[in-house]
Amino acid sequence: MANIDPTRMYKRPMPSARSGAIYNAFSYATKIDAEAVAVFIASHTEPGGAVLDVFGGSGTTGIAASLCDRPTDRMRRLARDAGVTPAWGPRKAVVYELSSVGALLGQVMANPPDPNEFTTAAHQILQAATDAFGWAYAAMSPDGKPGRIRHVIWSEVLKTPCCGHHVTLWDAAIELDPLVFSTSFTCPNCSARADVAGCAREMRTATDPLTAERIVQRVRRPVRVYGESSNRTWSRPPTDEDLALIGEVEATPIGSGTPTGSIHWGDLHRSGYHAGISRFHHLYTARNLRAVAELWRRADEYNGTLGDALRLLVLSYNASHSSLLTRVVVKKGQKDFVVSGAQTGVLYISGLPVEKNVLAGVGRKVKTFAEAFALTYGSRSEVEVINGSSTHLHLPDNSVDYVFTDPPFGDFIPYAEVNQVNEAWLGKLTDRTAEVIVSPSQGKGVDEYARLMAQVFSEVARVMRPTGCATVVFHASKPAVWHALGDAFSRNALAVDRTSVLDKTQVSFKQVVHEGGTRGDALFLLRPVEGAPIGAAADVDSLDDVVAALESAAAGDPDELVPRRMYSRYVARCVEARVPVDVTASEFYAHVSGARSVQGVA
Repeated sequence: MANIDPTRMYKRPMPSARSGAIYNAFSYATKIDAEAVAVFIASHTEPGGAVLDVFGGSGTTGIAASLCDRPTDRMRRLARDAGVTPAWGPRKAVVYELSSVGALLGQVMANPPDPNEFTTAAHQILQAATDAFGWAYAAMSPDGKPGRIRHVIWSEVLKTPCCGHHVTLWDAAIELDPLVFSTSFTCPNCSARADVAGCAREMRTATDPLTAERIVQRVRRPVRVYGESSNRTWSRPPTDEDLALIGEVEATPIGSGTPTGSIHWGDLHRSGYHAGISRFHHLYTARNLRAVAELWRRADEYNGTLGDALRLLVLSYNASHSSLLTRVVVKKGQKDFVVSGAQTGVLYISGLPVEKNVLAGVGRKVKTFAEAFALTYGSRSEVEVINGSSTHLHLPDNSVDYVFTDPPFGDFIPYAEVNQVNEAWLGKLTDRTAEVIVSPSQGKGVDEYARLMAQVFSEVARVMRPTGCATVVFHASKPAVWHALGDAFSRNALAVDRTSVLDKTQVSFKQVVHEGGTRGDALFLLRPVEGAPIGAAADVDSLDDVVAALESAAAGDPDELVPRRMYSRYVARCVEARVPVDVTASEFYAHVSGARSVQGVA
């Protein structure tokens, strides 16, 4: 049987890793650790128990339900460290997800095809695509040996303010071995100094080859080719042969299934680097658009679960590595750039976008997918993934034993806008009218967000058994968003029984750079209570008293004394006590820093 007191697992932060085959198979914003979630499910329910997730995201709860029947060694260690004794075995899970790509991801990962059949089919479509289009990635090494492209760095073209001279960003600002990325340069034409940020970007007017529209776009040129020949890697400037190959690619017909529809720009649109990018195919180089289309056409020849898995494989490399969203990063002490993927949760296009070899990249993903599928294939758990809004659930009253969910964090990630790059290939974009989000472009403020959040938790309260419970993961830096969450709990008679922290061992890029980002997400254990609203709020302590209490509770644990962790604890306490969150994360950090400065504490 499950642990008789699963609340023990809320006494200390639950580690949430950002590694492993399941995590690495597909990049998805704010994805959390399925193995950690499985420990929660198996500790709060018995085998056969009904589990629900109303904000499915990447399908983590469904994947976790499948893992409950196939516990990994790490899951057993997590349970032991948390002081609980889960009842491993199959569960029945229902996952609601508004995004079509999120729903596909959850469905495939929780109910995968045979890993061996998948591997065979994946290699078949890759070989067929390589036979048909591999020539487009051919390149000669600097010493004249035939090889293939690994990736190509492209560059925007600057127009100097001094004399209007055109020069690539690469030539103006980049030096290699050691790598130097300068913010200013000497104009090659008139020798005046110019700031990169002060330079206009060269634009061009052209006819879109796929829509016949006249478009104005930023000019981008290939500036560095990276390849391999005879298992040796190399890099060099582009040659006339490279440029001729690009011209040949541009003249190659493209598959009819390629998405050419309009991008639904919203909160992420920037008039600068998104200039002229109005349709989905504008997000790719000519070569990579055709490579993705070739793979997509061949994956589409398969039906059922195997076909879904092959399409997911292609999409796993699409938005994050196949498009102009792919970028290079500067790391101290390096001789050259480090190639990365797209920044998670944004649609940023750098001045030096990267064109990766799509065929080679997708090929490298096959093993990771097969390893992930092996973890859940054959599980006796039943996982149903519904691509739709959770404001109206199809489930009967009092039918769910446990809910684990990770709601959208206000305006933190505009999921529909981010996911559309992959959803365009599926032919089904997210219905934004039902998206629970704070979004100026959608005309949704905190009030609209709170209304939708309350609707969802009204459904949670309706379907949850009187003996059931829910674990909610949340992260925000703005008091109004926290108030919306707390109000959704209280008006639906869901009482906070315990609080804790989900400790992300590696925080996301967005959490690092977001103003007032927190370290770790708050965890709430909710239980239904009779009547609504729940009783009066507790008295409000001063912020000084709250900080002092948190530092005292930390008992010298350095992780608990980190201001970002303390803020997660602070807001969790506020929601539990039904008192307002009075300060933003950045204000809280400043208060802690000021108090420690007065006390002479580092």
